[in-house]
Amino acid sequence: MKNLLFVITFIALFLSCDQPAPSNTDYDKGIALFEKNKVIANESFNLFIAKDLEGMMDMHSESLIWSPASTTDSLSKDEFRTGMKEWMTEFDEFKFIDRQFYPGVNEDFIPNGSVRTYGTWLGTHKSGKETVTKYYSVLEFNEDGKITADLEYFDVGGVFDQLEETQKEE
Repeated sequence: MKNLLFVITFIALFLSCDQPAPSNTDYDKGIALFEKNKVIANESFNLFIAKDLEGMMDMHSESLIWSPASTTDSLSKDEFRTGMKEWMTEFDEFKFIDRQFYPGVNEDFIPNGSVRTYGTWLGTHKSGKETVTKYYSVLEFNEDGKITADLEYFDVGGVFDQLEETQKEE
């Protein structure tokens, strides 16, 4: 009987060690939300590259707050649409390389589902000139998976400087 009790205890301990730990902490929930939103963020960048303006707009909420790199203002979704259309019109091609996604955190440093993105934009202007620009953004999401805030940081003037420099060389 002792041996049977020992075997049952051993099997119970073995099986309990084999089970994954439940992931129900705030940290785990935040990471899971980040992973979901990272896919949405990545797709939004891909739609921009494909110049699918409407597809891109569908990923953003109607109450979007856009803070473009060219200003400290908070702009609307309509202004975001106009800005994206201008970039798409001025450039024949975009590539977004070295993409890195990191979770944003709340005031307690717990992942909150927002997505921080780093990378390098390569652009080919309609003039044929090429640009290279380091990029950083913070995207926030609602419970429906729509982007509610798009905060962008990159050297807009540097893009235009690159275009001017190549024009001077001609």
